[in-house]
Amino acid sequence: MNPLTIPELLTSICSQLDRPSLVAAAQVSKQWSETCIVFLWESCPFTADRYNAYPDAFDDHAHLVRHMDARMRLIGREMRFIAHQCTNMTELAIRHCQFTSASLDVLFGGIPRVDSLTLELCRGINSTVAARLVRLSRLSRLELIVHAQERGNGDWREEHMVTLLTRCQLEYLKILGPDLSHVHLAGVARYENPLPMLAIHLIGTFIQDDALDRILAKAPRLATFVLLNNANKNSTLQTIARNGSSIRMLELRNSKSVTTPAFDAVFKTCHLLTRLDISGTLIHDAAISTLARHCPWVQVLDLTGCSRITSMSFLEMMVTLEGLKELRIGGCTRLSIGSFSGTVAWASRCGLEVLDMPSVGIKVDKDALGGLVQHLESLPRLRHLTMDEQVGTHKAMQEFQLRRPFVSLSINTAALRVLWESERQA
Repeated sequence: MNPLTIPELLTSICSQLDRPSLVAAAQVSKQWSETCIVFLWESCPFTADRYNAYPDAFDDHAHLVRHMDARMRLIGREMRFIAHQCTNMTELAIRHCQFTSASLDVLFGGIPRVDSLTLELCRGINSTVAARLVRLSRLSRLELIVHAQERGNGDWREEHMVTLLTRCQLEYLKILGPDLSHVHLAGVARYENPLPMLAIHLIGTFIQDDALDRILAKAPRLATFVLLNNANKNSTLQTIARNGSSIRMLELRNSKSVTTPAFDAVFKTCHLLTRLDISGTLIHDAAISTLARHCPWVQVLDLTGCSRITSMSFLEMMVTLEGLKELRIGGCTRLSIGSFSGTVAWASRCGLEVLDMPSVGIKVDKDALGGLVQHLESLPRLRHLTMDEQVGTHKAMQEFQLRRPFVSLSINTAALRVLWESERQA
């Protein structure tokens, strides 16, 4: 028997192929075609133009669709296709579309099995969508990336946000763009049950501290918390410190108004942190020392652009964090050559895999790089290294690259540094 005719083996092979390979494999035989079609339609890129060009093909295979990424204009016929024929769909992303109340009712009334929903830059999407989302009993993951014309505080009301948080039973929530500065979420505080939230991403929402406090206090299982472009203040971090003992991933990038005591409060509470991004902040040595003492499980740490950190606290951190796997310290200009070539052994030496260190305080014309190379060679699992052009192209580093060819060395040129710094400031 030809092993490639065994259904289980053929299914296993097809599950590993990309779309072009599946299209080619579907032409081998009828059996292969039947197997490949299932995988081709499982993830369905959808537009009105495609549907109007091949309506029969879409109608015949709608029951196979599990994941759909729909884009641009969807009205009438196309919306009814998604709602009424894709009965087994579990993941739906709709981008750059325009909705009316009627089209939302049609959509949410016909996709009961969807557990993951993304609405990206769609017109007609505001907080009133919450009442309709309640109809999706299996929904656990929601991403709302709000169109610029739907971001005003009049479009995002208190009662709707309370409904979204308390009645939709979401485990993952990402909201980008709406102005929530007027929302206080008093109804969340009165909610009797804990929220099932595991991950919350609030980006550009300007949410108030009292509303944030009520969310975090009701989410005892929260593991991932991202708060970006929110004009974070010391009081914001104090709020996180009061309620964030379960957080494992925390992202507070570019929080430039936060001082050392507020960072200290967070690090003393969030003992379970494994991933931390505080890049672009004005954090000082004292807070880094607190991090080293109270957060021993950190594996991924981004300190990019934290220019006030010196070698003293950096070495204390590297001697303490035994599980560190990824470290990004680009732009930490006060870190001298001694931070990377001294006699002090890093506790993370056995596990460090990614080291991003462009624009640190290493001066090629004054500092000997032999110690740096020895230090890098002592990192057995290092697989990716990013450095300045001057440092990365130095003879000692080129020789290191020859001895450790499996280490990917990226060179940050002057032009790239300018672009990188402008992006960080933005």
